[in-house]
Formats: sequence, C-alpha cells, structure tokens
Amino acid sequence: MRFAHRMSRLEDKELLSLMELAEAPDMISFSGGFPSPETYPIQDIKESFVKVLDEAGKEALSYSSASGFTPLRESIADRMNRLFNMTVTKDEIIITGGSQQALDLSGMLFIDEGDVILFETPSYLGALNALKAYEAELVAVPTDKDGIEIEALKAAIDKYGDRIKLIYVIPDYQNPTSRCWSNQRRREFVEFMSNYEIAVLEDAAYAELAFGDTLKKPLISFDHKGQVVYCGTFSKTFCPGLRVAWICAQKDIKEKYLLLKSSVDLSTSAIAQRQMDYYMNHCDYDGHIKKIVSLYKSRRDLMMQTIAEHFPDTVSYEVPEGGLFLWLSLPEGKNSRELLLLALKEKVAFVPGGSFYPENAKNNEMRINFSNMSEETIIKGMTILGRITTEYLR
Repeated sequence: MRFAHRMSRLEDKELLSLMELAEAPDMISFSGGFPSPETYPIQDIKESFVKVLDEAGKEALSYSSASGFTPLRESIADRMNRLFNMTVTKDEIIITGGSQQALDLSGMLFIDEGDVILFETPSYLGALNALKAYEAELVAVPTDKDGIEIEALKAAIDKYGDRIKLIYVIPDYQNPTSRCWSNQRRREFVEFMSNYEIAVLEDAAYAELAFGDTLKKPLISFDHKGQVVYCGTFSKTFCPGLRVAWICAQKDIKEKYLLLKSSVDLSTSAIAQRQMDYYMNHCDYDGHIKKIVSLYKSRRDLMMQTIAEHFPDTVSYEVPEGGLFLWLSLPEGKNSRELLLLALKEKVAFVPGGSFYPENAKNNEMRINFSNMSEETIIKGMTILGRITTEYLR
C-alpha cells in the first residue's frame, strides 16, 4: 500500500508502545488526561436522555444541523457571556465532536503544506499530532510562569514572517504543565498579535478547572479584531464520552468552519447535543463543576504531600493552581523515557515530557495526572514512583 506522506510525520512507535503498556488493567496509570469517572453525574445524565427521548425522540435520533442544536448553541453563548462578561451570540458558535475535531478542522481551514504553526511549549500532544498531519512546520515558542514569552514570539514572527498561518495556545491550566497565563500577559498577547494576520487558536479545555475563586478572562474576550478562535469542551468538566464541544469565532470564520464540518461528518450527535442542553438548563452544572474542582484540588494536595515525602529534592515542579496535571523536571541529562521503562516494570505509568515539544524536545520532564486515580492509588503509585526516581537519580 502507498500511504500519504503525512503518515510519516505522526509516527512515534516507541511512545505508542509504551502507552499501550501503560493501559494494562493492573497498571497505576498517571498517564491519561482524564477527568475522574466517579464525578460523572450518571443519574442526571440518564434522566436527561430519557427526557430528551420522551419529548423529542424522533428529532434526537435523526441528523442535526451542521452548526449544531440551536438551543445548545444559545446555552453555550449565554454561559460564556455570564462567566466572562462577553456578548457572544449563537451565530458565533458551532458544535463539534469533541475539541479534537475543532483542532482538526482548524488544520484543514488554515494550513497548507509548508506553512508554519507556532506553539507555546511544552504543549498538548493531541494538538501537535492533529496539526502536524497538515504538513506544516511546527515552531516552538517558550513560555514562562505568566504565559507565552512576547519577545520570543516576536523573534519567531520576525524569522518566519508570512509563512506563519496559526498560533496554538492553552492559556488556562494548560496541558501538560497546568500553567495559567496572567491577565496582563493575555492582554499583551492579544494586543501584540493584532499587528499580524495570524489566526490564534485558543484551547480552553481547562478554563473552568480553577482551584481559586475567580476564572481568568479568555483571550477571545480581549480580541477586537476577530482573529481568536475559541475552542471549548464539556469533556473535562462533564464527561468525555459524549464528545460534545464547540468553536466560538466571528461569523465569517464560523461559516468557513461550517463548510468543513458539513463535509467531514455532517453533524455532531443530535441526541448528545440535546442531552447536554437539557442538563445545562435543568440540572446544577455550576454545582457539578464546584464538586469536581474540590475533588481535584484535594487530590493535587495529596500528590504534593506524597512527592514531598518520597521524591528526591533534585526533582523540581510548580504547584498547579488548576487543571489536571503536574509537570516534573528531573536534573539535566536525565531522560524520563528511561525512568518510564523502570516504572512500567513496577506497574506505574506517566507520560515522558519530550512528547509535548514540536521541536528541540527536553527529555528530562514528565507529566503526571492527579485527577483520575483514587486517593489510595495516588499514595501507592507516587510512593513507588518516588522510590524508583530516587534510585534512578543516584
């Protein structure tokens, strides 16, 4: 068989093999980016589906419009307006089959072979793979504790110029580091990018998973030019299995996404959209998010405590203020893939950090998920990993 050239850009056979081992049933896995299944409001979801089938069963089991179920688009717009003091309308919303589809559609919309995509680094592995498939050159832009570094961004734009079509960022508790951009850096970034004709893809998957009292305003709320495309999802705050997410963009850009969406899958699941809208309007979605945030914060605290007790001082990290992940750094010269091989032998898994870089990967870092494992498993798994790490660094 003769396959498309793009397939060679997606291969990381070593990591795929390691991740298959990480999914063994007896594995303590800190490798996934999953919310905790125990948080899924199963009874409310069940009742929502029953109500939808009772009240509009034929419509729910038919095709939906490519834009998505209109009441759900209205509910999403209303929620964004309430949370972030915005003025979004349903006409700026398109429903997608998970935020991964939003990333894929963005590659189709903006990228030609040989174009450049800028990434804050490290960055989400799924976005790197989704956009890499469109045969662009992926260029890393470093970040600090406040977000993407503006001077480094300027240098990248000066270097690559008109070849740059897109920049991908995760301002809120990002995957993999859980860093969150400061409000000042958000304003500086949007103001700086307004000088260029470059689309900004804002991945907001973790925006509501803040352990503090207030949510940060999204980049799109500072955008007066219309170049920010906002990708939201219910996967991290509700459940990922329904595959309901959305794109928010100015109407002319949204219409271009719509052309692609209608050719890719015709529409997102009609029944899943109707169920999500029913839940948002008849159940306590805000209360649900408060519960899961409280749980994840307590699990973060437990993981921090276990690391302090069992990991060597030469391992560095920042305490996450939201999200699902902890980012650890081993001393320079050490390789987290080597550590993973040792950990897998004792049934503990994580993701090595080099996979989260589009170029010039740092191989001494690692991502650990703290949301998906129980408290007992966190203590057991991190104690084992601490011992293995101590032995590896000797």
